[in-house]
Amino acid sequence: RMSSPHHMACLCIWLLALLAVGCDALSAGGVLPIGAVRAGAVTRVESYGCFVRLDDCGATGLVYMSELAPSDVVAVGQPVLVKVLAPREADKNSFSLKAVDQRTGAAVAPPPLQRTAKTTAKVTLDACTVKYIRASGAGGQNVNKLSTKAELRFDVDRSSLPPAVKIQLRATHKARLTKAGELIVVSEAHRSQRLNAADALKRLQGFVDAAAEAATPRATAPDRARRVKNLARSSERKRRDGKKKLSAKKASRRRPIG
Repeated sequence: RMSSPHHMACLCIWLLALLAVGCDALSAGGVLPIGAVRAGAVTRVESYGCFVRLDDCGATGLVYMSELAPSDVVAVGQPVLVKVLAPREADKNSFSLKAVDQRTGAAVAPPPLQRTAKTTAKVTLDACTVKYIRASGAGGQNVNKLSTKAELRFDVDRSSLPPAVKIQLRATHKARLTKAGELIVVSEAHRSQRLNAADALKRLQGFVDAAAEAATPRATAPDRARRVKNLARSSERKRRDGKKKLSAKKASRRRPIG
């Protein structure tokens, strides 16, 4: 219990000292709470991002280009609000500008990446050629007398599937394709022609759905598209520089004429 103003003053001094020790620990390389929103100022701008120094504890961290919104334009000395992220490297702080509303200071949830609607088709037995042959394995006299093994042949080229799905289906199941372009699916899990045909058709539909999923293009975030474009541009520049150096090296080996 605080019985006098002297005790209250001692408690305030102790709390201020504790806060100062905590800030010193953060500035010396301590761990910042992930998800916290802090105020700071830009100290350096690089091609891969910018460095921000926090006002409360003096800790410095990097804001990568991927954590900058397309409309963000930063300069040295500019006050900003950042969100503390999980560090990408040990003993290095990572911040985000796009995750914080610079006017209100509220956290901004990243928009979810949406995939474009996939286009696929329902495969039926009418689109397949069904053949029943003798099954193998245990089953007594039923195996030797009845043809219960179902073999489905699906013509990929003549089907109504989209062209991208056809290409993916042929590339994924090369071993199941005949020279005529028919995809063969076999089932002998049951001792009934009807059940085996239904099982083979289910497997074939699974192949088509997986091909449609793989052929569906993914929606790309703006920052990722920007990074991919910059990497492609840098790769092309390095390729041209390498060709120029090789050409100059070969030219220096030529004997002078005359």
